[in-house]
Amino acid sequence: MSTTFQMQVHSSLANKIKYLAELKKMIARPLTQLAVKAIEQEHIEPGILERISEKYNVPQENVDEWYAAILTILRLHLRSTAGSVKPTEFKQCLQELKLAPECIEDLSTVVYGQRRPVLIHGLINDTNFYPRLKSCKWRVDITISSSVLSRVLEPSILMEWTLNTGERHIFELSLARFHQLRHTVASLLLEMQSMENCGLLKSVQTS
Repeated sequence: MSTTFQMQVHSSLANKIKYLAELKKMIARPLTQLAVKAIEQEHIEPGILERISEKYNVPQENVDEWYAAILTILRLHLRSTAGSVKPTEFKQCLQELKLAPECIEDLSTVVYGQRRPVLIHGLINDTNFYPRLKSCKWRVDITISSSVLSRVLEPSILMEWTLNTGERHIFELSLARFHQLRHTVASLLLEMQSMENCGLLKSVQTS
């Protein structure tokens, strides 16, 4: 069992798990097809979940929870490193969630099928990334004369950041603030390295 994947699934689904034992193949299949459409960013007709609820005479709340659970499971698997979750491990994880065997087979066919690269591409396009730092310029300024006595001869750092969006940000930092920024960045890098070692930040583009 891929412990990391199992933990991610249980953590992400939370209270949705209690609904999964009641999910039947006749409802799971259209919901799975709908989730695939969502990942591939295809057009989805408004009110489709309501129509599925009415067609199979099941509560709207259940349909919503089932769809959200299926979409979450697919996204988590597609974001995992290729080969890190074996088919038998994936199926065992879903069995522990009390999913019906037919539902498990349908989901396995999606994540291990020929359309996996297409789904990963759609997932990447659907992911919102924050702007990235393109360049950083800085200089140290020392105030020789100022009405504020405490700032005289105290160095400050003037920084200019250019983002990949073209935005420019110019700001001034005191020496204490600069060390705080340096410490925060170093701490974040250590956290990211720790997460990468646990396999949580592997690129979804890995094949």
